[in-house]
Amino acid sequence: MIRLKNVTKIFNKRRFYDKSILAVDNVSLSIEKGKILGLVGESGCGKSTLGRIILRLIPIDKGKIYFDNRDITNYSFKEMKYIREQMQIIFQHPDTSLNPRKKVKYSLMEPFIVHKLADENKDRMMSRIFKYLDCVGLTKEILDRYPHQVSGGQIQRVVLARALILEPKLLILDEATSMLDVSVQAQIIDLLRQVQKEFNITYLFISHDIDLVKEFCDDIAVMKNGQIVELGNSEKIYNSPNHEYTRKLINTFRDF
Repeated sequence: MIRLKNVTKIFNKRRFYDKSILAVDNVSLSIEKGKILGLVGESGCGKSTLGRIILRLIPIDKGKIYFDNRDITNYSFKEMKYIREQMQIIFQHPDTSLNPRKKVKYSLMEPFIVHKLADENKDRMMSRIFKYLDCVGLTKEILDRYPHQVSGGQIQRVVLARALILEPKLLILDEATSMLDVSVQAQIIDLLRQVQKEFNITYLFISHDIDLVKEFCDDIAVMKNGQIVELGNSEKIYNSPNHEYTRKLINTFRDF
């Protein structure tokens, strides 16, 4: 579903930092259709930047980006708009993804509005909204509430429903469960598993928690200073890591 070839991103010197930053350094990796790849590493290692690069939200300085066997590296804005119906992202702070002045119903209609699909068939749009509300374990009553009137776990479910409404092929989860307490996090992870199996969606799961990544993901990519230092089967890497940095991450969580 996704293939990156020698991708590099440099943030040039700006007012807020006094030197150029090599955020992503010659990264090559791929994610098979219907699989879950966990991208793990410390804060600032380049994980989120790589996720945004895949979505073409950040331009690259070198390399190639392939989505579903298409080279999208130099796609125009118009071409990417169609592609972005097929790829969605969930951010670390789900509450900031929703307009606080709009009811949940509007937030769930927004993907149709952005992609100019709202006027084609309103009954079909609402049917799709009801379908994915039910899929994430929410009832229709939540549609008339504002974001501040629902719990953190419910907001995460709303954001997941909105990401699924256009029925994407790829879902990027950028620290999507890190702000939740342990019990709610477990519920959302179970829900993500069910959704992934039911709809055969490809996931890129970005996290600093290698224990969670090992349990949830088929494969792990370990990132350090913009580079992928280890990549392979989750169980194999977790139980027999080759790189010292991977061992450090595992031992950090074991000690914790």
